Amino acid sequence: MKIFFTILLVFITLIVLFFSYLFFTKPPRMPFIGHFFDKVGYGSLYYLDKPNKSFTYNKKNNINLKLHFFEPSVKKSKSTLLLFHGGAWAFGSSYSLFKICKDVSNQGITCISADYRIALKHNSKVKDSMDDARAAYKWIISNAKVLNIDPENIIVGGGSSGGQLAASLVMIPDKNNQIFEKIKGLVLLNPALNTSVLDREIPDNIEERRKKLWLFVKKLFDGNFEKFSPSNYIRKGLPPSIIFHGKLDKTIPIEIIEKFSNDMIERGNMVKFLKWDNKGHQFYRWDKEAYPEVISELIKFIKEN
Repeated sequence: MKIFFTILLVFITLIVLFFSYLFFTKPPRMPFIGHFFDKVGYGSLYYLDKPNKSFTYNKKNNINLKLHFFEPSVKKSKSTLLLFHGGAWAFGSSYSLFKICKDVSNQGITCISADYRIALKHNSKVKDSMDDARAAYKWIISNAKVLNIDPENIIVGGGSSGGQLAASLVMIPDKNNQIFEKIKGLVLLNPALNTSVLDREIPDNIEERRKKLWLFVKKLFDGNFEKFSPSNYIRKGLPPSIIFHGKLDKTIPIEIIEKFSNDMIERGNMVKFLKWDNKGHQFYRWDKEAYPEVISELIKFIKEN
């Protein structure tokens, strides 16, 4: 009995210490449940599919922004895939793409999952996230030789807000009016490609949770809905793209992406638009039925380009 109570006391002490740690490390804008999920949920993903190595590509206000590399045991492609996670520029984690990166690397392709600043954790805005995406790509290019990466064969991609970040690299000019023209391809997973719609009136029939997220995200743009929208920068000569989208996506309705795809094709760009019946937002990560198809199409696109 004494042993039982000793073990129970130790267990309770550890629980108290853990929640105390969460309490004192919680960013001011992050809800406690969000911080818990960030540390426990996303944190566990790191150990399920650990990267081969990680590098700090930039440091902002004592925040180490990292690139997590998944390298194949036998390289079968000159291409490298750089991915940005989703989360409305406000939450999420690069760890959420570790499984995809691991499965891509198992097919002989180097895959990188990138950190970037997010609003609830780092008190950042959309522009900060875009600046980080640029810094990540530049760092890879600058260190390509050491990393054994072909700088002429980098495909960029991302999910949701991460799709906006990926597309912005090749579509939206920076303050010096420059874009990264050598990007080889775009992988866009239920991407936020038209941010202009955020400046519209919120529909009456939208659920309360989505309404609150909409209002919060609007503030992160500082009024730059048009300026930060890839849909406003469609032109001839963009790299080949593949888009994955669920027909039941309520966060980014498929009609918005259909228009983007059509506009891209009208200007002579190559777009492969894949649609999934009865699938919602971020289906590509969680849906056991769709996931193998997504990975298969993704690998095929990389190898063909």
